[in-house]
Amino acid sequence: MAQAIIKKYSVSKQLPYKPNAVLMGKTGAGKTTLANKLCGTSHQSGAARGSVTQELFQNDVNCGSFPFAIIDTPGTDSAKESYKHAFLLRTGLTTTKVNAIFFIIKYDSRFDKIIEDYFQLELPVSKYVSKVVVMISHWDQSKSPERDYREILGAFEEDCPKVSNIIFMSEQCSNSQVADLMYSCLSNMEAEKLVITEEEFHLNFNTYEMRNAIKASFQQYQNRAKNIETEYSALIGAVASERSLESDEILHMCIIQFREEIENLLKEFEEKHGGTMQDLDCYTFYIKMQQENIKLCNEFADKVAPLMSYNLLDNADPRNLIKRCPNCQLIWYKTEGCDGTTSCGNNGFSNYFDLSSRPFFRYILVRINGKLTWQKNEKPKRTPVKIAQTDAKRVGCGVSFVWGQQPKIEEEKILELFKVKTIEEARELIRNAKFSKTRAEYESRIDRSFHT
Repeated sequence: MAQAIIKKYSVSKQLPYKPNAVLMGKTGAGKTTLANKLCGTSHQSGAARGSVTQELFQNDVNCGSFPFAIIDTPGTDSAKESYKHAFLLRTGLTTTKVNAIFFIIKYDSRFDKIIEDYFQLELPVSKYVSKVVVMISHWDQSKSPERDYREILGAFEEDCPKVSNIIFMSEQCSNSQVADLMYSCLSNMEAEKLVITEEEFHLNFNTYEMRNAIKASFQQYQNRAKNIETEYSALIGAVASERSLESDEILHMCIIQFREEIENLLKEFEEKHGGTMQDLDCYTFYIKMQQENIKLCNEFADKVAPLMSYNLLDNADPRNLIKRCPNCQLIWYKTEGCDGTTSCGNNGFSNYFDLSSRPFFRYILVRINGKLTWQKNEKPKRTPVKIAQTDAKRVGCGVSFVWGQQPKIEEEKILELFKVKTIEEARELIRNAKFSKTRAEYESRIDRSFHT
């Protein structure tokens, strides 16, 4: 069986109490594996999935000549739930008196990498470096153990002279021998209650780094949002200068797609930093982004409004009152309500609720060589996800959609429906009492009874 090696052996002392050892290390260094071997536990471990240790474990060793307890901590380099892991590490270090802190560092043939790992581990406990014992794990991977042993000791003596001791070991080593070497270090160090202040915690446990990452992403969001706003402003200017029959539809589409792109920025930020924001109470950034999104979208819509031939908010304009279902293509006119979510009739027949049907515009926005422009939509209209049904009482497919996001229908279709020659005549029909009466008659024919 392989033998563990220690730089400087000290005779173990029989202590009148059970000393505590804290294990620290990067993900995959072997902390939890070592704790399981010495304590007979089966806590999860594994480098491939990131830091698996999500809780603090304090267990007694069940091998060796003397009793002591091991406190296993999460990986110091965890990419997920970083704050939680930092907080657990601080708790493990400060909850009870500690005799020694064992840095578990994985063997690497590049010795500068071992030293680099050491300094990353040292940062949170730099004022207690005299309690640090380095344990080089995976020692069996060394192809020249005698030479590597001498060179690693030399590297530590040159760069980390305050390290109290170094142990070289692997999974093939005797559990009892490793436990006895660890106890020889523990028993020759005083038990001490470690103190880590709030300032030291935020400075040395990478929470500043997390906050700065959020701030950097927030700044990136602002820059990207500004670029999108500049890009779309140039586009609507180009559309307005080429005034055509399709300009209104393209401008309407710009409002909708601008909102989608800005909202996607917000989603990306939340997906990247949601958990960390909650840990660090940094939702003020997210609230600011929500406010900025609303402001940007409203300002852009206001900028587009004077470029259109009609007002998207005018409920007396037939181009706003008459829309086509994006799913089954049935034409509807709005009898009441706002521009929010509505459904294509047939509500009594189904609980079907699907907002996946996006508006089908005859033009689409694309980026060509980095420049935003519009072009003809060559894609065929989507196959309905639900076919329109009709009977004596109801028509429609029942699919839900956002009314205000749908493009206006062809003006000739509006003129045909109202039996007039101009849009203005249609507007007058909507305003006058005759249309109100027609609408009331239509509404009276709608079945309002409850169905079971």
